[in-house]
Amino acid sequence: MNMKDNNAQRLEQGFSLIEVLVTLLILAIGLLSIAAMQLRGLQYNQDAYMRSQVNMLAYDIADRMRLNKDNVADYVSNYTVTTTEPTACAQGSGTNANNDLECWKQELWNGLPPGSTAIVAVNAGDPNMYDITISWSDRENTARTVTYTFQP
Repeated sequence: MNMKDNNAQRLEQGFSLIEVLVTLLILAIGLLSIAAMQLRGLQYNQDAYMRSQVNMLAYDIADRMRLNKDNVADYVSNYTVTTTEPTACAQGSGTNANNDLECWKQELWNGLPPGSTAIVAVNAGDPNMYDITISWSDRENTARTVTYTFQP
């Protein structure tokens, strides 16, 4: 064995250490990317959940209004979700607009973040139509609003 062979072996040993460090760097970047994608997926999932809640809440009050067509004007109201739980409602007590609104407020309180608003109003263009407008703030504190127009 001559001196050239010893130098070549030393260079090869150092080169494998550099390969390992580069591999660890690439692996770390990949794992961080996967973690970032997982976080973004969770955030989008929360947004989708809130939109589903808003849809269910709007359809709930619309169905309550359809069941009580004779007193549909009594459902017109504004409500802001607070940190204080609203008064309990009597479930299954018939078609009473005040009780329906109290039950709906309870559901809004359970399903939406504080500061959210829900408005049931007569449609400006057609007095036979009603608008349900629900507003909330998403995880980035961006205001979101959805309005449903329907005929009871």
